[in-house]
Parts: sequence; structure tokens; C-alpha cells
Amino acid sequence: MREPSYLGIDASKSSLGLCAVPRSWDGDWSRIRRETLEIKPKKTEREKILAMLEISRDVRRFAIMCNVQWAVIEDVPTQRAFSIKPLAELRGFIRSELARECQIFVEPVNQSAARKSFLGYLPTSTKLVTVDRKQIVLAAVDALTDVFQWDDEKDAFVTVNHRMARDPGVHVIQLNAPNPNAAKPRARRAA
Repeated sequence: MREPSYLGIDASKSSLGLCAVPRSWDGDWSRIRRETLEIKPKKTEREKILAMLEISRDVRRFAIMCNVQWAVIEDVPTQRAFSIKPLAELRGFIRSELARECQIFVEPVNQSAARKSFLGYLPTSTKLVTVDRKQIVLAAVDALTDVFQWDDEKDAFVTVNHRMARDPGVHVIQLNAPNPNAAKPRARRAA
């Protein structure tokens, strides 16, 4: 019997990152399984639907291969001008396939919450400096390990790391880095 795993899924317009982490991985990066699926642009609705079916079947194959028991997917972004509709449709296909065929009920994870859980703070932009949160998170993952080939796999890890933090006894990565944007305490005047 293989050990149960957690699955993180990160979907974007061009690729889908998968990251499976065994329940007792204990920080051993070599035990993580990851895969990136390329998403090629399709012209007709029929082609789009067939591609989403194929991708969802590939996710199911990966989930079965890794003995996945718990799964999360990065929630659809709401702040930028992404193609929200196609991402939402793809998420629906994946969630349906895993629920129907594997009885795995995929939970959405807020991207900002996952990044904050991983870094220990959420970088913020100022009037003078624009912060790319994604690049900060990717750089932090790169500083920890080189097992990931693609950014979508790193994002999938950060997503699943957030889910694993809910279960006692599971090793999670929480950097607890100091927030460089935190307000500094003000000195008090003597009375």
C-alpha cells in the first residue's frame, strides 16, 4: 500500500502545474512528484472542450499514480485581467473528473492566503516600488530546492503547502520571513 499524498494544482492559460506531496514527506524534497501539462490554444469550442477533457484525465492519471487523497487548486484570480472564464471552466472539469472518478473533492485555495502562509507575510507595493509577489515566492522556492522545473509546479507546491498546514503532524514550509514593509514601532515619549 502506497502512502497517501496531497495534490496541489496550479492552472494558467498556457500550462497546468501538479505537485504531489506524501503525507510524511518530512521535508525530503526528493519524495515530491511533480508534472507540468502544456495547454495549447484552441480555436473552436469543440477543440477547447476536448482539450479540457484530456487535461482533466491527465490530472486524474497523475492523482492515481501518486495515491492522492486530498487535493487543492489555486483559486481563479480576480484582480488582474486574466482569462477568468477559461480558467474557471478548466477548474470545473478537473474538479468534476477527480470527484466522479476518484472520490477526491478538490478545494479551492486563495492564492494570496497560500503565499502568505508560505512566506510568513504578504509583500505589498508602495507608491515608489511595485512588488511582484509571484516572483518573490518563486525565488523563495528556488532558494529551498531545485526539484521543480517549471514555475507552475512551484506555485502548485505553495498551494498544497497551505492545505497541508491544516493537518497536525504534517511537515509544512513556513518561512516566517520578516515583513520588510511592516510599520516600524514608534518610540514613545517619556512622561
